Amino acid sequence: MKEEVKAALIHAAVAWKDKERNLKKLLALTEEAARQGAKIIVSPELALSGYSFHSRSEIAPLAETIPGPATEHFSELARRYGVYLAFGLPERDLKTGLLYNAAVFIGPQGEILGRARKLAPAFKENLWSARGNLPVLVRETAYGKVGVIICADAYWYKPARLAALKRARLLLVLANWPPHCHPPENFWRARALENGIYLLACNRTGTDRNMDCTQARSYLIDPAGSIVQEFRADEDAVFYTAIPLEGRTFPSAPAQERLFARCPELYLDVALDPFSSLEPEMLLGLPAPQPFTVAAIQFRPLPLRPAENRQIMASLLDRACEAAEERRLKLDLAVLPELATTGALKGREEASQGAEAIPGPTAELLARKAQEKHLYVVWGMAERDGESLFNTAVLAGPAGLLGKYRKVHLSPLDAAWARAGGNEFLSFDLPCARVGVLLGSDLLFPESAESLAKRGADILCVPAFWTAKETLFLWEARAAEQQLHLVVANQWGGEGSCWAVGESLIFSYARHPEKRQKIAAPGAGDEFKILLLSPLAARQKRFLEMVDYELLLSKDDCLQK
Repeated sequence: MKEEVKAALIHAAVAWKDKERNLKKLLALTEEAARQGAKIIVSPELALSGYSFHSRSEIAPLAETIPGPATEHFSELARRYGVYLAFGLPERDLKTGLLYNAAVFIGPQGEILGRARKLAPAFKENLWSARGNLPVLVRETAYGKVGVIICADAYWYKPARLAALKRARLLLVLANWPPHCHPPENFWRARALENGIYLLACNRTGTDRNMDCTQARSYLIDPAGSIVQEFRADEDAVFYTAIPLEGRTFPSAPAQERLFARCPELYLDVALDPFSSLEPEMLLGLPAPQPFTVAAIQFRPLPLRPAENRQIMASLLDRACEAAEERRLKLDLAVLPELATTGALKGREEASQGAEAIPGPTAELLARKAQEKHLYVVWGMAERDGESLFNTAVLAGPAGLLGKYRKVHLSPLDAAWARAGGNEFLSFDLPCARVGVLLGSDLLFPESAESLAKRGADILCVPAFWTAKETLFLWEARAAEQQLHLVVANQWGGEGSCWAVGESLIFSYARHPEKRQKIAAPGAGDEFKILLLSPLAARQKRFLEMVDYELLLSKDDCLQK
């Protein structure tokens, strides 16, 4: 018999500023879900009050203490039916009088297991809600540990990562997130994928004071970042789903695998806070910002034929420069795929045949091409250094070779032949912008990109051999949350499990979603995409800082079940 626990999402049309109506409705819908056998029941963010308030005085009459009258009603329901409940409300702190955007988690004995306070109030919440000052909420349940976070806290990777490091294997996200505003599903999918956990996102429907949520969705997302179920309704609805269990608890293996692969000793820069400075550009010593043109060059290397592949790469660079000129642009920066000189490598024997020293034939040829065309080129290749082999990205420019980055987070395919890089993540200053460099599967680890973003990278260049079409959403999510431009140059094609999915991407970041641009190559075929970018768009970064960095940068003590 299949092991699972039934869950319910109270996808309610929350009435603005009508607490009594909302409370009555939520209690009725929650009881309906409990009677239908749901054991974990989640309601939206600010489900008691509605969302849009412009001052403390406006929302204060709706705020409650925790515990308080509303939690007493929900506790009685939880005790009667033996269920776990989570719901959102404006909280008044008795000691200080401060108001918080909060959530309560109640256990099957009616006990308050804990409360969450939103760490990053969004939009006009900042006119009434103090910033959350509690650790990320994780509590033990009969099915394993459960984490609770609120809406836009899932836009940032840190709260969900901290919950996973506290061994939560199910994350509840209470949301009031309309789809036209930073569409949330890719961020929720990213949080599940990068932590290897299940995620239940309970959104709402209806209209608020000045917000239309009738198209908003609720989700169950699995540890691979795949949407298991998606729900929408014009009116109040209770949606049912089920989370698989293994040995009566939430699955732990995906989280163990993902968290164990982290390299916290290389993530120390995520704890820096240079963008709190009044003049972060001066503090970081960033190059003067100038618009620049980039190209993502996608191609299918010939297997283990470096000499021919380097000639193909040079020819593609020529063609990309010509295409830019036809658009009256000067190509400044081009990115080629990971392992571009050899194609995928299926073991140490193949890697030994195709690996080169750096500098070596490929580096020298592409450095000459960079000088000839007066542009910067990033590409990936198998590097030989004595007896060691590395999956390496190289940057060359008009002045020759500028540096190389050895991949830190090896894919299973890489691990069969490559040694992981052990140095910091590297950024380079071009005349127009600061460039960060990663390789393919590094993007699965948000700390990699944030390490470079915190150092002021305007653009992230990623040569890739990406094989999972279903996780391509992660590229755009990573660029948006780290507030930088992104160029991913992917291979396409291959054989068997070594099949790259193409769809190379240029993502132009802007603070307002409607101003963002992205262009992508098809899934197959040699192709290049070209776009003009501005570094200024990536220089107003803001990060979620008030978190437990000691836990975030820990490893071994957080990997037990």
